[in-house]
Amino acid sequence: MVIALACIVLSYLIGSISSACIIAYILGGIDMRSESDGRVSASQVYRKLGKFPFALTALLDILLAGSTVLLAWFLTESTNVMMMAGFAAVVGHNWSVLIKFKGGQGATAIAGVLFVLLTWQIIYILVVASVIMFLSHKSGLSTIIAVGTSPIMIWAQNGFSALVFFPILLLCLMLLKKYQITRETSIAN
Repeated sequence: MVIALACIVLSYLIGSISSACIIAYILGGIDMRSESDGRVSASQVYRKLGKFPFALTALLDILLAGSTVLLAWFLTESTNVMMMAGFAAVVGHNWSVLIKFKGGQGATAIAGVLFVLLTWQIIYILVVASVIMFLSHKSGLSTIIAVGTSPIMIWAQNGFSALVFFPILLLCLMLLKKYQITRETSIAN
């Protein structure tokens, strides 16, 4: 129980490491914490600095979030603890204690968590997300549709378990962050 709790707390802290802040500052001298809409994300890095910094930020976000699930597996070998660690990492990514509870919307962190937890199913999710992203140029929409349809693939390959609902739970974190940003932006205007 103590090890599981430590995994969850450590996962939140690891998820709180903002790749966007680090990359934007190193490559562009930009302080992402001062962004007016409260987003500190890979997509903001793309808007400010372009494709390479975006790709580097996304990769680091994926690795950080994925590492939390691997850590939980290494320490506990429990799927439930792995899911809780991944959830905590996405919460940390979206509401980082290190940058005054700002953060991204969670798409890259969700990808990292799901890639480690559901490696084969994530290939389906990435293909769907890539096609939608290519057609719509909207990363949020592609993530919502891909993650929203992933339970069907997970159920088909793994049968019915908590894993079926886990991507939807992560998607709810993303939608909650999107709602928060929209609300804060409308209040500011």
